[in-house]
Amino acid sequence: MAVMNVAAYGFTLFAVHRLVPEQFSAVVALLGLLLIGNVVPLGLQASGARRIATHTGAGREALADSLLRAGRRSALGLTVVCLLASPLLIWLLHIDSVLAVILLAPTLGGLTLMGSQLGVLQGSERWTELAAMYTAVGVGRFAFGAGALVIHPSVTAAMIGVAVGAAVPPLVGSFLLRGSKGGTPEQVKEVLRETIHGTHALLAFFAIANADALLARGLMDGQHSGYYAAGVIVAKACLFLPQFVIVIVFPSLASSPGDTLRLRRAIQAVAALGVCCVLGALLLPDLVVTVAGGKDKYPVLGDFAWIFALAGSAYAVLQLVVYAAIAQQEKRAALVIWIGLAVLAVAALIVIGTDLATGFTAIKVLAAMTAACAIALSAVLATGLHRQTADKA
Repeated sequence: MAVMNVAAYGFTLFAVHRLVPEQFSAVVALLGLLLIGNVVPLGLQASGARRIATHTGAGREALADSLLRAGRRSALGLTVVCLLASPLLIWLLHIDSVLAVILLAPTLGGLTLMGSQLGVLQGSERWTELAAMYTAVGVGRFAFGAGALVIHPSVTAAMIGVAVGAAVPPLVGSFLLRGSKGGTPEQVKEVLRETIHGTHALLAFFAIANADALLARGLMDGQHSGYYAAGVIVAKACLFLPQFVIVIVFPSLASSPGDTLRLRRAIQAVAALGVCCVLGALLLPDLVVTVAGGKDKYPVLGDFAWIFALAGSAYAVLQLVVYAAIAQQEKRAALVIWIGLAVLAVAALIVIGTDLATGFTAIKVLAAMTAACAIALSAVLATGLHRQTADKA
């Protein structure tokens, strides 16, 4: 996972240096949409991993086959939906390249196939094969994405590279899971039904985790939205840094849903990594700016990079709590997050949309609001999970 995150993050860094701020803002917006759409693959992975981890008897091979079949159906459906939504996305995000937006569809299709494969490997605790898959994700994104930008630095080239890179992991997964069979149509339906619930919670999370980049794109001018996009690089690094904690702890949270001690320790681990990230951004702002986009393009980003580190770290904790809710099949989590998203959007429209905060002040305010929202939601959801466990006991 470290290789995956470094490689995927390396593509983003390469893009910020190869593209002008306005083009990079468009790429970040499209990558944000990929993260939101990626909730279907993640929902498949979470539901599949939970089902396999809690299945103690024989028949795991049939469960694995049913999950892979559900992944193929979901990939086809998501590709079609994304193609139909392309005109709306082009209009909303003011992106000139039609092809760049259309390429979201096959990219999400490949990621969805991968999600079902990851679910089988994670639930079975086949960590070596899972590591190979995650490595393929990062290497594919960087090799093809950066390679396309070398050939032609544009939004279209970047998304062509991302789409080609997304085809690599499913090929690796198909090889690793060849021979799976025995799944029944009823098992496939059960996977899809559970995936809907898990996807709903993850959709809410990734919507709110990427809403600030989309709000910045819509409410700020090109220069300041470009600055915000560079800050998002810092936030996303802090969000995905502790992701390995979630992947490793999830099967045990699913098989032992009342283990609040394990959940608390996982939250403490993620929060500790977040504190290190914030301190690093405070103590080494010039290094952060150099890595995130360069002092020549973003000379004052270092003054508030720590706010983006705080926001990303807060969302990392929230992500862990959301996965804990999925493991316990707590269905109220999504509603709580949607309410938080509505509050964040309204606050941003009031403060930034009416010019109460402008320029770099608006950047700082929006980043701070996202951090505060994530912290509040984490506290509410964690308290709810504790009460649910106590009630069951």
